[in-house]
Amino acid sequence: HNCAGSGEEENKDTPHYKLMLLLEQELPECNRREQIDELAEKFCTNHGSSKNSRKRLLKTLFLVPRTRLDLLPYYSRMATTVDRVWPDICPELVSDLEQQFHGQAKFKKNQNIESRMRTARYIGELTKFRAAPPIVALRCIQRCIDDFTGNNVDVACVLLEACGRYLYRMQHTNGRLSALMETMTRLSKAKVRAVLQFLASDSSDKFLASRRISTSACSRC
Repeated sequence: HNCAGSGEEENKDTPHYKLMLLLEQELPECNRREQIDELAEKFCTNHGSSKNSRKRLLKTLFLVPRTRLDLLPYYSRMATTVDRVWPDICPELVSDLEQQFHGQAKFKKNQNIESRMRTARYIGELTKFRAAPPIVALRCIQRCIDDFTGNNVDVACVLLEACGRYLYRMQHTNGRLSALMETMTRLSKAKVRAVLQFLASDSSDKFLASRRISTSACSRC
């Protein structure tokens, strides 16, 4: 009996078990920046040198449950922090998410809107963390605008809510985003009023003024 007990303790002390604990139990419970920073440091120190461990981390970060949007800022922070030490995390994660985004956009029937929203918001969060190049989010918004109907409207709005202000403040993306916003407004003023109202809050009044959208139109949303 004692031997079996000591065996179990040894198993719990293996790097494999500790990594499983970190990815499957500790990471999904994170709800503070300090927690995620501690986990990122723990991963880099104890597991980061193993390519297989980094692949397991990447898979965990990619497979965020569609109902756990609250995790996206923390998982984005985790990816960005680990990527500073092991720079093969963010490029693969961003590539996988962009591929997923465009794959989901192809299938208009039987699509899960929650999954599309999750993917869009994740890309937006990674953009704000500078883990995803801004062109990725801009391409995704353009993809929605190319067929600006149904769920594509909602997904475009989610992207703008997630990283619209960030892209607007960046000098090299301001022009491209402004052009996309002009197109969205022209295609469907009524449908995008909600997100425009969101963008107009706080310090973004100049954004709406520059897009020549009247305040009266927004007030009627």
